[in-house]
Amino acid sequence: MGQEQRLAFLAADGVDDWRVAYCGPITRFATDSVPAGTVFATAVAALDVLTEHPPLIDVRPECVIVRIVRDLIDLDDGAADRARAVSAVARTHGLTPRPHRVQDVQVAIATSRPIDEVVPFWRAVLGYDDHVGDDLVDPRGRGPSVWFQPLDPDKPLRHAMHLDLAVPRELAPARLAAALETGGRLAFDREAPQYWTCADAAGNKVDLVTWPDLPVPEDAPASLEILKVARGGPAEAGADSSTGESDGATAPPEAAESAPASPTDAALAPRTPPLLAAGPAELERGEAMFMAFREASDLDDWPVVFWGPTAWFDTGSLARSAALAAELAALDGADRLHLDVRADGLAVRLARDFAELVETDLDLARRISEVAATFGARSDPSKVQTVQVAIASKAEAAVRPFWRELFAYAEHGDEDLVDLDGRGPSLWFQELPPEKPLRHAFHADVSVPRAIGRARVDAALRAGGRIAAGAEHHGWWTLADPAGNKVDVAIWADRDGPR
Repeated sequence: MGQEQRLAFLAADGVDDWRVAYCGPITRFATDSVPAGTVFATAVAALDVLTEHPPLIDVRPECVIVRIVRDLIDLDDGAADRARAVSAVARTHGLTPRPHRVQDVQVAIATSRPIDEVVPFWRAVLGYDDHVGDDLVDPRGRGPSVWFQPLDPDKPLRHAMHLDLAVPRELAPARLAAALETGGRLAFDREAPQYWTCADAAGNKVDLVTWPDLPVPEDAPASLEILKVARGGPAEAGADSSTGESDGATAPPEAAESAPASPTDAALAPRTPPLLAAGPAELERGEAMFMAFREASDLDDWPVVFWGPTAWFDTGSLARSAALAAELAALDGADRLHLDVRADGLAVRLARDFAELVETDLDLARRISEVAATFGARSDPSKVQTVQVAIASKAEAAVRPFWRELFAYAEHGDEDLVDLDGRGPSLWFQELPPEKPLRHAFHADVSVPRAIGRARVDAALRAGGRIAAGAEHHGWWTLADPAGNKVDVAIWADRDGPR
């Protein structure tokens, strides 16, 4: 991908429904149900213009998210034509675009060692593919991409990992202002408004990025002027003066007025109190269901990872994945399904996370497996995993509000923040005891089926990693790459015994 392809897409006619993030062009269409989402996905999958470049489609109870390519680097000259075709299908189905409700997260790993000494470890431990340059990407387009940042060997290495959050251009002012008002600070803004580097109270850093979504004119406002707008100054044309966010929709006014409000829409607006994904009652019920799935002996298609039981079914084409998704959406109790429709298969999660599971979901999982088998889609549990980011800090730092506001995530119990659309990695906040020194504030957690855990660890060790915290005995291994960055490979969530 050259810079010219990105700029050409942004300048193209008929792509107002779309924003550009690390994952390339992306949009979100509001829907009112999982079945409605699968009807739209089926129509998109049938487009001839997408045959050679199948998109990635995520069906959720309140929306469908579509990506034209897997990564920004893959952007090509025909991307705008494909985006227009998808938007045309959405209009025929009466769907309202909500492009300002999208974002994308990338994990950045800084190293002063040669990058080729570090990349093999992360490729192995995450099960990712090499991409152009030194990036790694999830082959199924579900987890965050990983970027390796070379450091000057003479520069002290403090925080070896940080997160990059790419948002639509119209969201950045409100997000930045909300994060700073929680006690965060602006660490670097000389490249604003292409990106800002922010830090929470403990010093953990995140880049708030808009550069993929718009060329920056020479007279772009400085970050302080943008903050002034976000905190109550005159809003730009087309922006909602109460939130600093533009609707960005191109649907007719009547479609926009009739579009259902979704929990995710609420998550992106300023809110008091914070949006809650799961409280004590939901967590208690979810814990019981979590154990019920772990103890079930007839659910081999459904390994249990951090956020609940998930299955993968090989289909061989985008059209077959969409067709299977539509059959599953017609089942009783399927109104909370999360379906990732891909060119080679379909990922199915029974709900956003384990706190939403109910007793009937055990039978629903069995029925889904039966339907998939009849459809001719083979289950492959080895393709299931979940990546989350762990942020360590001392109790007095109180860093969670900063990340909640910047990412527009919802609170999940006392330790986690989650993306209500189920796309971005969850954030787990690890409270360190006062006597423990804070070395690496970030680490990654990858939750995999028990059957492949040891093989994943062995592959990472062969790639230059090391066991950092003893052998597996609590259901996970802590590994370190050659530069000392840590990752936990967890199998504890999955049921015991051979798979």
